[in-house]
Amino acid sequence: MTLLTLKITYMTGFELKLWRRGMNWDQERAAEELGVSVRSYKRYEKAQNVAKLIELATFALSTKNDKGIG
Repeated sequence: MTLLTLKITYMTGFELKLWRRGMNWDQERAAEELGVSVRSYKRYEKAQNVAKLIELATFALSTKNDKGIG
């Protein structure tokens, strides 16, 4: 019997920083767009793993930005 195993990966703080820079945003703008405080956002950038909700929000904002919305 073979069991399917899933490996869940998380965005790292470094990847979050790269995302922000790719959006040409400062930390304050990124925090505002993600709906978190600047203090929390800075903690995310220093974290080893970013909360999945934040990761999903970055994807949604990237998609929105690619379509020229907002």
